[in-house]
Amino acid sequence: MNTQRTARQRLFVTVGVLAVALGLGIGRSELVVIGAPILVAVALGAVTDRPPAVRMTGSLNRRRALEGEVVELQLTLGAAERVGRIEVTAGVPAGMEVVAAELEDVPVTVDGVAVAIVLPAGESRLSVSIRCLQWGTYRLDGIELRARSLTGIHSYVLRLEESLQLKVFPPVATLRRLLEPIETRLGFGDLVSRTRGAGFEYADLRPYVPGDDPRSINWRVTGRATEPWITERHPERNADIVFMLDTFAEARRGVDQTLDMAVRAVASLVEAHGRRLDRVGLLAYGEPVRWLQPGMGDRHRYRVLDMLMESQLVWQQYWRGLGVVPDRSLPTNSLVIGLSPLLDDRMVRALADVRGRGYDLAVIELEPGDYLPAPRSNPARLARRIWSLERNHIRDKFERQGVVVAPWRLEDPFPMAVLQADIFRRRLARAPV
Repeated sequence: MNTQRTARQRLFVTVGVLAVALGLGIGRSELVVIGAPILVAVALGAVTDRPPAVRMTGSLNRRRALEGEVVELQLTLGAAERVGRIEVTAGVPAGMEVVAAELEDVPVTVDGVAVAIVLPAGESRLSVSIRCLQWGTYRLDGIELRARSLTGIHSYVLRLEESLQLKVFPPVATLRRLLEPIETRLGFGDLVSRTRGAGFEYADLRPYVPGDDPRSINWRVTGRATEPWITERHPERNADIVFMLDTFAEARRGVDQTLDMAVRAVASLVEAHGRRLDRVGLLAYGEPVRWLQPGMGDRHRYRVLDMLMESQLVWQQYWRGLGVVPDRSLPTNSLVIGLSPLLDDRMVRALADVRGRGYDLAVIELEPGDYLPAPRSNPARLARRIWSLERNHIRDKFERQGVVVAPWRLEDPFPMAVLQADIFRRRLARAPV
């Protein structure tokens, strides 16, 4: 344990030195009598005080959690002899809070992030309950054990050597409708092709032709007919879905922010498309540009979510001038779903570049107007009007390119925005050219 000086020791030394020096300087023995015992007590404490022989190890009962869930921090404390009052500081970052603690199944007092206990001799287990309030990647590297000497002039600090990491994911919304891609790929999935081939979805019956797969013979129909009949089926297909996340700019008001909305939306979309057996990928477009190629399975889904939890705005004074999306980040014939408040011209140009290369693109606009205060003067109302016209111009440009821009307001649930985007895409597909 590391030994640290306390405020009491500094006070004692200051008072003792001043009293002795002043007494010797002005010839007042009573000041020396007052100051000398204080200095002697400090000296004796420095000689006799010894840090307690305590060891500490820790672990989390899980490494992933959802917002609102409680995780358990398990600390194993060992002491050679009984130690008086000590404080264990959980050191949880913002976005988490300590709600309860138990020492050997006995509740103990929690004061903020500190837990006060009396440590018996031997090995003890301290369980600290931590509630996850906000999504993100957290490192619990501030766990400390503090104890004071008997004289109170020294404090002893023991830090947990292990760095514990916890990933907190946002809860996902139930999406009953998803955006249908224009191009699909052959593979196992919930999408059904209109063509006929090997698959599970029933299409039609027809007479047997030499060369047909004998396994496709419908024996029930064949038994009633005079010739073999086969069952034609529609093959299953899936799609490549890439979520393009804007990490250039955001609008915020209090604790609400568009980046938080985008992360929650992508988490819901990843879960829904994963259930449909689509391949999902992520492109965090900002500085720097990070991407993850589309893939399937639970392991890949957690990779996407882990990368998503690290999304943040990184302000750069200089922009390298990257005007296009890297070619390797977008597979051919993939559906790109952009989530952006459309506040930064670089993101607008990147989305236009994606569409210009022939990709199927849909944009969910995180409406930034909800985060702005109401204008209170004529110049402010005029500025707001000009700003609204500029944003309408951006939406019109995308619509002329065949791109749907569906607004998502702060008070609306995300499934409504997805439903609106799907309706707009169907309407745009039926529109005359």
